[in-house]
Amino acid sequence: MTYTVENRLALLPAKVSMPFRQLLSAGQITEDVVHTVLDAGEITGDTSKLIGFSVGFLHLRGQGVPVHDVIRMAKTQNRRISLGWSAKRWKEEHDRLSRAEALHRMAQENVGYDVSKFEEHLPERFSGYLIRSSRRLGMEGLRQRHCVASYDSRLRNGNCAIAAVFVNKQRWTVELRLTNDEEAPLRIDQIKTRYNGLPPASVREKIHEILGIALKKTAGVSVGSAMPNYIYMENLRRILPVLRAQGIENVTISFEGYGDSGSIEDISYAPCTNENIKEIPVEHLCTASHFDDGQWLKTVTPQQSTLNEAIDELTYDYLEETGVDWYNNDGGYGELVIDVNAGTVALEVNVRYTESTTEYSAERDIITGEDI
Repeated sequence: MTYTVENRLALLPAKVSMPFRQLLSAGQITEDVVHTVLDAGEITGDTSKLIGFSVGFLHLRGQGVPVHDVIRMAKTQNRRISLGWSAKRWKEEHDRLSRAEALHRMAQENVGYDVSKFEEHLPERFSGYLIRSSRRLGMEGLRQRHCVASYDSRLRNGNCAIAAVFVNKQRWTVELRLTNDEEAPLRIDQIKTRYNGLPPASVREKIHEILGIALKKTAGVSVGSAMPNYIYMENLRRILPVLRAQGIENVTISFEGYGDSGSIEDISYAPCTNENIKEIPVEHLCTASHFDDGQWLKTVTPQQSTLNEAIDELTYDYLEETGVDWYNNDGGYGELVIDVNAGTVALEVNVRYTESTTEYSAERDIITGEDI
């Protein structure tokens, strides 16, 4: 049964319900706010302070504190809250409940990942294990307090694998990628510990040793610091002729994130007369970093993939360059649009703070890389 605001107010003492009725009648408060405040009262069992709390609720929400989401998640997860929490405590609870919600969602789905292509190149036994399901991935993010859960879509597509590796009783989360080199079929793209901590050189070397992956021997061409950190523009130049040959006028990539998880939701081509366009083979560039002779070098490796996979990768690459956190806490959403006729790319990333704000917006010429 769905209760109206009036139904719920009728259950409260008159001295509590009357002020809410007056505020609603004057249009100074919305029914959604009243429902949320009443939810907080039910969770805490304290209705006598709801008028005062409603003032604090509106003030905190105006400051971008996710009080509304905390109350919603606490109600769903059957967790306790306090009406007297500070802004800092509300934010901390939001992070904790968001991680729990993401883990619960991934555990319910419990999607399996096919890691066989990676497994065949790893030792039969090593100090750790490959993550084979969304439930395990969610647990990894919860343990390590980092955003590895946002890799769910890439793992489903087989674009990478995630391993948990233990060095001197410390847990490290390792991202693995396939190469086109038969002598060095795997490379390590990232190594992180709790709170996105990075490994010292000694730990990095040990993890390579544990997984049987040569530290220096990596496919591709090594270049120094002159190479850009992100190569999405070069990859856009590679796929642009393919899109034009297929008569595509624009490509729209939608992405969304929330609670320590984010992914590309959809890639649409317009107009599209070829149902198999997303499977068209293309060559795009991948990068990896390795430590050699006292310095970090980047390795550029050509890789064959489908058109959808190449667009997926360049979108994540561009998103990483912006530095905008669109997948943690309240999360965010946005679109990357490739205008094939004009030869431009536009990216917009919106982050939720009760209200959505545009955190990044740009349009560039694909050939020159210049801003428009």
